[in-house]
Amino acid sequence: MSYGDDLARALGRVGIGGGLRRRIVAEIADHLASDPSAPLGPADALARRFADELGTSRSRRAAFAAFAALALAGVAFTVAFVALAAARDLPRLHARMPLLGELAAGLTILAPQLAFVAGVLAALRAYRRRHDDALSAAEAALLHRRTALALVAGLAAMCGLALLVFEYEASLPAWLTTLGYACAAAGGAAVAAAAPATLAAVRVRVSAAGEADDVFADLGPLVPAGLRGRPWPFARAVAVLVFLAVTAAGVAQADPFDGALRGLVEAAAVLGGFALLGRYLGLRRE
Repeated sequence: MSYGDDLARALGRVGIGGGLRRRIVAEIADHLASDPSAPLGPADALARRFADELGTSRSRRAAFAAFAALALAGVAFTVAFVALAAARDLPRLHARMPLLGELAAGLTILAPQLAFVAGVLAALRAYRRRHDDALSAAEAALLHRRTALALVAGLAAMCGLALLVFEYEASLPAWLTTLGYACAAAGGAAVAAAAPATLAAVRVRVSAAGEADDVFADLGPLVPAGLRGRPWPFARAVAVLVFLAVTAAGVAQADPFDGALRGLVEAAAVLGGFALLGRYLGLRRE
């Protein structure tokens, strides 16, 4: 069996296949033809180097693609809700099925926030590692998790929007119903278009050694010195800031009590999300 055959098999084991694998094997064969004694090393080691570099570039590309897709979906989502807020003389809204109406409302509240947080974290990590030739396996896996969760949450937000329009369709004017469905479809298509890049990144098995950084490395000087390396105090500080911001918005709208109540709910969501997804998203290590 030739070195090219060994390399082809090794590339397949690390997730590199198809035309790319054939191209790599052909280039290595040409290189060996011109220099039979070239120090390429074992085929397995060479395949792992290819996988580490390819997996790194694909992971960064997937994170940036997801962020761009979520930005487009966010615009569509905002258009739909601004149109709903601007609509005049709407009758009292009634859902076809109250339970599904509540589910749709929950998705349109929670899913966009989760997509935003995961998408921003993925883009931050990809940008901070933009000059690295190869990520560690732990870093690549974390980037995949952040990107995948951002896309899933973004798609859930678009499904929630479509379900919300469907449930309250009888109470909405025809133009608003059409706009809502169009925005949900456009946002969902944008998110779906970014999914293949993530799947392509996940297929390549990065194996470089090393640990993944936490959120303090991503945010850098934005985190006060007293909170760096202290995940739960940091989470509580963020929850307090969210509470104050939402409450201030309620005060500005002459509804301070409702604003404070929404602020408490949002702060609880921050702490709950940190507890449930902190390790998964690399927000904390312990």
